[in-house]
Amino acid sequence: MKGVKLSIDRIVVDFTDVFWEFFNPFQQRIRECYSSPICVREKGFKYHLHIRDDSHYLHISYQLCFVKKSRKNTMRIECHPESLVHFNSLLSQIADHAKEILFVRCDVAFDIPIHISKLLTLSLTGRNMHSWMGTRYSNKRHQRQVAGYCRVYNKKNQLLQRYGKEIKGELTRFEIVYAPNEKIPLNALVQFPPEFNRLYFCAELTTTEQFKPKEMERIQGLMSGELEQKQVTGYYRRSFVKKLQACPTLDFDQEACRQWKDAITIPCAVLGGVISHVA
Repeated sequence: MKGVKLSIDRIVVDFTDVFWEFFNPFQQRIRECYSSPICVREKGFKYHLHIRDDSHYLHISYQLCFVKKSRKNTMRIECHPESLVHFNSLLSQIADHAKEILFVRCDVAFDIPIHISKLLTLSLTGRNMHSWMGTRYSNKRHQRQVAGYCRVYNKKNQLLQRYGKEIKGELTRFEIVYAPNEKIPLNALVQFPPEFNRLYFCAELTTTEQFKPKEMERIQGLMSGELEQKQVTGYYRRSFVKKLQACPTLDFDQEACRQWKDAITIPCAVLGGVISHVA
């Protein structure tokens, strides 16, 4: 499949062993500067700060609730890569007081110059892909942060409706959560591009001659959203994947390997300052 562009839509990073003596005055300055209240929770991270400055945002969490009380704890940040540069002065302060900077997860976006109505997308691992209001999802909304969670939607329409930006041609976004089993030191992240071929299949339906009428009914139902993936048997789904190999397909692993370095260079440089290409 030609013309596919990869980008990171959201990134989550942990800063380890950040002392309370730093965090407490740090959060007080943030609350005064951005008028952001601090939220205390009983699950996950205990302290939360959400900063908004124009179109940029930064979510800061500190101290996991289930760990023993300590003077030093993990601080987590979450934001769009473009906001990293905007909040660089804050992030550099955190980095200076952390032992390690570890990659937790990110949303990896594959932008496909084809209309979503011409793409057949399937989960290969038992996840139930379904559609809601024109967007295709795998799994449920509360699993938004789970590795492999995906959504597929018309990016051209989103840009127009949300930002008033009109682009030429068609654009579909296939977005997948990349969350490795173990956290990766940020300076080594370039060595670990995501692998999604084992999770999903995406093909452009350029011809229908190879399909029988019953197969086409199911394919059209999946593509229109009238059918959920669980309503089509594994026999049919495996047949679709096999027959569509002759059509343009998205090789997630190849595109990630080819474009990963460019996608993560800025986040790694802003947060860590060093990028290691040596395993």
